[in-house]
Formats: sequence, structure tokens, C-alpha cells
Amino acid sequence: MRAAISLLVLLFSMCGAQTRSTQIEVQTESQSTGAAAAVAEVSPQLDVSAELKELRDMVVELRVTLRYTQDELKVMKAENSDVKERLVASETKVKALEMVTAAQEAKLTAVKTRLAATETEVDNLEKEIKPAPKVAFSAGLTNSGFIESGNTELNLVFSRIITNVGQAYSSTTGFFTAPVRGVYYFRFTVMEVLSSRYMEIQMFKNGQQLMELYEYDSDGKATYLSSGLTLQLEVGDEVNLRIPPGHRLYDDSNNDSTFSGFLLVPL
Repeated sequence: MRAAISLLVLLFSMCGAQTRSTQIEVQTESQSTGAAAAVAEVSPQLDVSAELKELRDMVVELRVTLRYTQDELKVMKAENSDVKERLVASETKVKALEMVTAAQEAKLTAVKTRLAATETEVDNLEKEIKPAPKVAFSAGLTNSGFIESGNTELNLVFSRIITNVGQAYSSTTGFFTAPVRGVYYFRFTVMEVLSSRYMEIQMFKNGQQLMELYEYDSDGKATYLSSGLTLQLEVGDEVNLRIPPGHRLYDDSNNDSTFSGFLLVPL
């Protein structure tokens, strides 16, 4: 019995020791856990403070940057406003210049139209109004005294050229040839010394007689015949003077007998 009781006491003692040991272990573990928790609590607090400081610095930097950016935006807005004003002014000037240019182009078009019309009128006038050819001649008959026709009709060749503008009269053939279509005037004066005889002269156009004049005298003195005609001639028409058979004329250096003509109006 005593042995049993001693065994129970021993068992209780061992349980109590084991219990205290367990409590000590528990307390030790609790203290270790608390220290670790304290360290863990201090460490995050230190990390958060550093991050907060870093964030504050970033915020300050961002604010400074934002301030500079806002200032730059204000300057850019002012410049943009000035540019817009200049652009509006330039557009106004451009519109005004466009209106002026349009008006000038309209005037230029009108001037070109008038110029074209004027050039057309000038061309038409140039076609209608051609430079009038210059045609005029005068020639003396001879310098040798009497010229007689004999038994045949004699074509008179006024060989002593006084004037021959346009070279339409031939001192070789005695024919005037019209260089242009127009109205011409011809005149002649011839002399003969009549002693109971006739003086006679004829004007021809293209071989057809247009006029014949004659004079009779018996005093033995110089007698003159003078006349003229206005003729409408075509290009190439010929005019000449003749005396019939058995007649004569006289001329010397005084140009007693002459033949003249000139263009009055070109047609």
C-alpha cells in the first residue's frame, strides 16, 4: 500500500515537473514569438516610412513638373491665340487679294476681248484698205521735129520720159499698162504747123478707139490740140495714142507734144 502511495506521489511529481517544464517551454516560446512579432511590427513601420518619404518627394517633384507644364501651356495658349489672330488676319488679306485678283482678271479678260476685237477690225481694215499704188507719168514725143504717119496709121511713142512713177508707161512701145484696177486720168497735148491741112489724133484702149480729135488751119503757124479722159481700167488694160495715115505732129526740146496719165482711185 505504501509502495502504491509512493508510486502515485512519484507519478504526480513527475507530472508536475513535466507540467512546469511545459509551462516554461510555453513561456519561452511565447517570449520568442512576441519578440519576433515586435521585430516584425517595427520592420514594416520602417519600410512604410521610407516609402512615404519617397512618395512625398515624388509628389513634390510632380507638382513642380506640373507647375512648369502649366506655365508652358499658358505660354503655348498665348502663342496659339496670337497665331490664330495672325492666321485670321492673313486669311482676311488673302480673301481681299483674291477679290482684287478676280477683279483684275475680269478687267484683263475684258481688255483681251477688246484687243482681239480691235485686232480683227485692224485685220479687216488692212484687207479693205490696201496701200494705194503710186502711178503717174509724163513723156515728150520726140526731139527731132516732124513725125509723119505716111500711108498707114502710126502708133505714137512718147520716148522722152519726164516722169514715170510706178513704171507703168513704156517709152519703147508708147503703151501705158494699168498695174492695178482703178480709175485713171489721161491727158495729151500735141502740136502741128498747119498750112491748109488737118491735124488729127486718136486715143485707144486695148486696141479700141475711144476718142478722135482734129483741127484744120491754113495760116502756116503752130496749132495745138489738147484733151483728156478719165478711164476705169482693169489690171493689164492698155492705153495709147495714134495718128491716122497721111498726118503728122511736131515736137522738139520744148516738149510741144506730151502724153500724161496718173491713177486717181484704186478699186
